[in-house]
Amino acid sequence: MMKWPGCLRLNKKKQVGSARRLRNRSRRSIRGGLCGVVAAVALASLGSATPAVSAPTVTITWWSHFASAPNNQKVLLNAARRYEQAHPGVTVKITFYEKEAMILALRAAFAAGQSTPDVYYYDNDMSEFITAGYAADLSNGVNWAYEEPWAKEYFHRPGPAGKVGVWVLPIEKDTDEVYYNKKMFGDLGIAVPSGSYQLDEAAFTGAVQKCAASGKSAFAVGVGDRPYPGTYLTNYLLLHKLGEADLRDLWSGDGRVTWNDPRVQDVLTYERKLVDMKAFPASMSSMKLAEAHIFFHTQQKACMMLVGSWYTSRAFEPPDKSGQPKEFYGILGMMNYPALPGGAGNNLKFMQVDSGVAINPKAAHLREAQALFNEIATPQTGEDYVSIAVAPTTLKIDPSKITGAFASYWKMYDAVNAADKPAVLAWQVVMKPGMMDAYSQVINSAFPR
Repeated sequence: MMKWPGCLRLNKKKQVGSARRLRNRSRRSIRGGLCGVVAAVALASLGSATPAVSAPTVTITWWSHFASAPNNQKVLLNAARRYEQAHPGVTVKITFYEKEAMILALRAAFAAGQSTPDVYYYDNDMSEFITAGYAADLSNGVNWAYEEPWAKEYFHRPGPAGKVGVWVLPIEKDTDEVYYNKKMFGDLGIAVPSGSYQLDEAAFTGAVQKCAASGKSAFAVGVGDRPYPGTYLTNYLLLHKLGEADLRDLWSGDGRVTWNDPRVQDVLTYERKLVDMKAFPASMSSMKLAEAHIFFHTQQKACMMLVGSWYTSRAFEPPDKSGQPKEFYGILGMMNYPALPGGAGNNLKFMQVDSGVAINPKAAHLREAQALFNEIATPQTGEDYVSIAVAPTTLKIDPSKITGAFASYWKMYDAVNAADKPAVLAWQVVMKPGMMDAYSQVINSAFPR
């Protein structure tokens, strides 16, 4: 909790008169008498029986994830401190939870209609908060100038009673990356072109062949405790072949594009070819996500790792906390998924909002909460998020202002992603429940083996 009081000293009593009397006891009596008169007049003018009363303080309550993520906490606390300094008399009280505990607490509070916070962390697992009317429409009253347009559009959707609005202020984004071992690539004669940072189908196939022939897996992927890591390659091959509109139609089951479409069959045939080359680890079905990280950067048993940009949240921890070895920072590379012949979306990359913040529409301090959001939605917050939390942000920032130990990583990240256009699309959101379950079971687990 943070408190930077504005006028808390206004009601503090000042013992001016008594101090003067003590100092003047040794002086001449007439002078002491004069001082006593002055003191009496001063006390009378202040109202000796009624001390000054400070203005009431407004407290914005904010519930957030990141109980065990001090760097993320620091970013949010910095934003709150800036807001408080600009708004004397207003304090921000942030309570940090583990995510699942916070979501349960929020659901219970909103269902009961009491003890709800003014502001709260929003995760994609909380979409019912929008339709249930637990999030205020942020279309007006919030400055969107520093948000990426696609990020605002991500939360432009129907809310309660079908009303369309923008319900969440995005902060953290998520992209999918192909991380690779630059030393392994160099030893195997694999070159990644600058500019596009993308191999074509033939070069990508050759890279997989060379990795497998060297006794390494091409990809560090484990699905032992996650329903999605095995889908990364399929998702991108489909996106690059079909483009965003046709992939959305395929995933939604609208019927215009089906799984029998020749382009879809080409993708699945190509991926089957890579699987047969032993591109994935033999232990993929039992390997957990944390183990896949170790397999890639510590044991270095794979040339590449297919994972979200939140790779850094694990890999950039100290080695004794399962982070990558110090020497691996110098050989960590990044590239885009391969370009396919005749692909309609070879320059596209999935973009998602990983998290954001929402305002309770029944907040006790709605106006102050909106003003707080205008402080959060600034380049300073984005620069803090990248430099301190080491996570990509939806906020527009000046790359030259990224500081800290990982500044060179973000230069690489920005260069690779500069070649891409966003595809605001996620299979977990678009697919109907039955198809989503089947896709996870087949594409995540069975197909890559």
